[in-house]
Amino acid sequence: PARPTPGLSDSLFVPDEIINPAPRFAALVKNIKRRRGSKVDIRVPRYRDEKTPDAARPVGCPPPATLEEALEMDEVYMDAMAFGMGCCCLQVTFQARDLSESRHLYDQLAVLGPIMLALTAATPIARGVLLDTDVRWDIIAQSVDDRTPAERGVAAGGGEGGGGHAAMAGHGTKRLHKSRYETISTYICNTVIGQDGQDSSTRAALKDLGRNDLEVPMDEEAYRTLTQAGVDEVLAQHIAHLFVRDPLVIYRERVELDDERETDHFENIQSTNWQTVRWKPPPAKSDSHIGWRTEFRSMEVQLTDFENAAFTVFVVLVSRVILYFNLNFYMPISCVDCNMRRAAERDAVTQGKFCFRQSPISGASSGSPPRRPPPPP
Repeated sequence: PARPTPGLSDSLFVPDEIINPAPRFAALVKNIKRRRGSKVDIRVPRYRDEKTPDAARPVGCPPPATLEEALEMDEVYMDAMAFGMGCCCLQVTFQARDLSESRHLYDQLAVLGPIMLALTAATPIARGVLLDTDVRWDIIAQSVDDRTPAERGVAAGGGEGGGGHAAMAGHGTKRLHKSRYETISTYICNTVIGQDGQDSSTRAALKDLGRNDLEVPMDEEAYRTLTQAGVDEVLAQHIAHLFVRDPLVIYRERVELDDERETDHFENIQSTNWQTVRWKPPPAKSDSHIGWRTEFRSMEVQLTDFENAAFTVFVVLVSRVILYFNLNFYMPISCVDCNMRRAAERDAVTQGKFCFRQSPISGASSGSPPRRPPPPP
C-alpha cells in the first residue's frame, strides 16, 4: 500500500484523508500536535507468546523516525489521533432530579467507571497487532495528549525543551499529571453522603475524609471567580480544574458571545476534557427541559445491539439503585486510579483484583476504608 505523505498528522501509518471532513477534527489533530510540540506518541504493550520474536527496539526507546523502526519496537507504537478517537465506546447520560443529585451520581458512578471498563473490555487488537491489554482507554488518552514536555514532567520549565508559552494555560509549564482523556481527579459532591440538608463539606473536609487525596491543578483565576460568585469550594475546584487546559477548537463565528445567554465558551473546554464521567449543567436560559445531567463514559462498545442494550439498561438500573438506597461507594481518588490501571490489564474482569468499599450502605461509618488489592507480581 502507498505510504502516508507528510501533512496534518505526519503519521507513519495513516493518511490525512481518513480524518473526518468536519473542520473540528482536522483542527483537533493540528492543535494537539502544535501544543505538545510533537505528534502524539502512543505506546501499548504487545501480547507475547512463545512464537513472538524478540524486538530490536526495547520498551522506552525514542520515537521512531521511519516505518521500519516503528515495526521493530517491542511496544505497539501508534502516532495519530485516529488510533484513539477511531475507537468506539458506549456512553449513557442520566438527567438528575436536581443539582445535588447530579453531583452525588457523578461521584458514585466515577467509582464504578473502572469496573465497567473491565467488564465491557473489547479492544484486544490495535494497529493489527494483539495487545497485552483489552481496553481502549490508554490508547485514546495518549492519542489526544496535548500536554507540553514540561506539563508531562519530562522537561523542566518553559522555553528550550519545555514547550511553554505565555499564551498557554499555566504558561504551558504547570505540571499536569493526566492527559485530557483520563479518570476524574476530584469528587464534586459537597455533602457527606450526597443529600441536601446535610453538613456541607469544604475542599479541606473532603481531603480529611480521605476522598480527594490527589493533587488537583486548578486555574486560580477561575477558582476565585467562581467562589466569589457563590459557587461552593468543591464544585469551583472541579470547574477550575477543567480550565487548566487550553481550548483546542473554536469556530470563528462563536468567539464573541453573550455568556449570560449561551454556554458555548464553557462547553468548548468541558467537551474536550474527556473523563470517565462528565457533569453536565443545563444550557443557559434554555426553554427546553434539559436539566442537571451526569454522563457515564467508560464502557466499551460491544459487538451486538443486544449486548449494548444490556449494558445500557444495567447502568441505568445501577443508577436507580444508587439513588434509591443512597449508596456510598466513596474511596480515595487514588484507589479509583489504581482500579483504572488494573482494568487496563489483560483479562482484568476475571483475573484482576480491585479496590472497593467494604460497605456501600450510607449509614456505615465513613471511616470504613476500601480494601486495597495486593501489589502486582
